[in-house]
Amino acid sequence: MTTPRILIRTALAVTAAALPMAAQTPLFNDAPAFGGSKVFSEGINPLGNPARFDRAPAGWYLGYVDGDQRAQDNRSLFQDTTSADAAVVTSALGKLKDAPWVQRTRAYGLVGTREATNFGFTREEFHSATARPDLDPAHLSTASALQDNASYVDGRRAIVNRVHFGGGALASGTAAGFNLRVEQWSLGMTAPYLNQLPPGVYTFAPGGAFPYRYAADDLALGYSTTDRKSLMVALDAGFTTELAQGLRLGVTADQLNGKRLWDVTMNPQYRGALQIDMGVNTQLTLESDINGAMRMPFPVKQQSSSASLRYQVSPSVVFLVGGERRKIGDASVTRVGATLQMRTPRMFIAVGFQAGQDKPLKGLALMVN
Repeated sequence: MTTPRILIRTALAVTAAALPMAAQTPLFNDAPAFGGSKVFSEGINPLGNPARFDRAPAGWYLGYVDGDQRAQDNRSLFQDTTSADAAVVTSALGKLKDAPWVQRTRAYGLVGTREATNFGFTREEFHSATARPDLDPAHLSTASALQDNASYVDGRRAIVNRVHFGGGALASGTAAGFNLRVEQWSLGMTAPYLNQLPPGVYTFAPGGAFPYRYAADDLALGYSTTDRKSLMVALDAGFTTELAQGLRLGVTADQLNGKRLWDVTMNPQYRGALQIDMGVNTQLTLESDINGAMRMPFPVKQQSSSASLRYQVSPSVVFLVGGERRKIGDASVTRVGATLQMRTPRMFIAVGFQAGQDKPLKGLALMVN
């Protein structure tokens, strides 16, 4: 084994706990990923704005989310690293620097709402793979040079079981709310190498071999071990106010009690939004994170901005559509999402979809009273 690989393996053993705090999952189809809003949320998502918890009709709601979010061309670039052609591998490693990440999410939960309160249980399961390409010119371009290349994939697995309780109140056009989350985290890490020459095996830390036809993200996203656990408490808050007729301002704050989990310091993240009535049935929302903050499953700062339209098709049908630009570290990606809601005082069904590569993100929410 070459010296670069020995050093990387040692570093991985030391940093295996480097899994930071949760990003916004579009639970209950109530988030920008599906054309909605976080600041002006629908009142169901426990990761939305607690100042909006009074918007949802009283009842019990089931939600399910499944799918991938990827940097542009990430899947094909991972596949190209399995080539037996040194030029193809070299090109893929260079491009992966600007499109390194993929996140696979599965989440579900049961939430109850009553008046201005929101409470319940949710579970999120994450896989992520981030390419760490070795771009040293001495380790590229030829088969012999690539045998010393130390490129690898930072593959991470996390499961969070969450119970929460929150409440909000509206008076004279101004609303404020809070949400308390108690979360149990199970964490794990793996790191298959990207170097495929000579073809035949994957070198896998801390050991093992796999057929070279599999891309490295297949191995990382299939990783199931979670050998570290942590219990965490988080406090979120939110605020909205009516600036003028048809014009509203809102702010949310996540993880107000800044906390260090493993080697990641989770500072509060603030998000601001403006919502404008574009007629009787249409609302435009513009929102953005004000600061960057580390969030699961990537050990780098993240920020996102979005724009969305909420259109009341009829008294019982609502259509949401929007776009979101998400920045993870230095890499950015833009995605478009939409949700169709059917709602009455005794019924709520929402089906959402975010366009993307490989396994597009999909979501379902329904009232189960």
